[in-house]
Amino acid sequence: MTQDELFAGHGFAEALFDALPDVVFFIKDTAGRYVRVNQTLADRCAGGDKTRLIGKRPSEVFPAALAASYARQDETVLKSGKCVDHQLELHIYPGGITGWCLTTKHPLRQAGGRIIGVTGISRDLNAPSHKAHGFTELANALKHLQRHFAESLRIEDIAKKSGLSVYQFEQRIQRLFQMSPLQLLHKMRLDEATRLLRETDQSLADIAINTGWCDQSAFTRHFSRYAGMAPGKFRSLQVSSI
Repeated sequence: MTQDELFAGHGFAEALFDALPDVVFFIKDTAGRYVRVNQTLADRCAGGDKTRLIGKRPSEVFPAALAASYARQDETVLKSGKCVDHQLELHIYPGGITGWCLTTKHPLRQAGGRIIGVTGISRDLNAPSHKAHGFTELANALKHLQRHFAESLRIEDIAKKSGLSVYQFEQRIQRLFQMSPLQLLHKMRLDEATRLLRETDQSLADIAINTGWCDQSAFTRHFSRYAGMAPGKFRSLQVSSI
């Protein structure tokens, strides 16, 4: 069976995801090459032309550090058969603009169970509308998070500011932001860290403390996990793109 025949039945998914400008969709074969992409991915990485992505690996599309992170993730899914669900990750868009997304990847199997590829989506993280149902109760808690994310915070204390139980608070945050409260706190810290890396010459140790991590080691570990590269590497990419 040819590769085109293997993935021919997945065109409907591609067509559906073409309608979502804030979601990247892809299917890759077992060699890590793109075989299906949606229009959003093509717009961001190939000038809107899907054919320029088909057959390419992440290393031919993204900066080296990010590409290596994506490839390792793909390989883990392909070898283990396990899914990656709602992984908070850094993306670098055309022009050097950075943004955060939640990535989900699943192994793609034939009817007999053999893994033939990996399929996934990466959803941009945009703040929900203040008019969204359930947002009002969270307003005070979110303001507290935004103002004090660099401090030591307990989810129990933050939930109290919204007048909700911890369970209710976690469910509300998950529904509105598609992430857990801890992921949201990490995102706020990492957003500020990326800004400081781009716009200041603060040392990594100072950035770590100023964004709420206990030390530079913890900051580097979390940043590398989510961004796919160490903070120093990220800073050097920003400098080289100027």
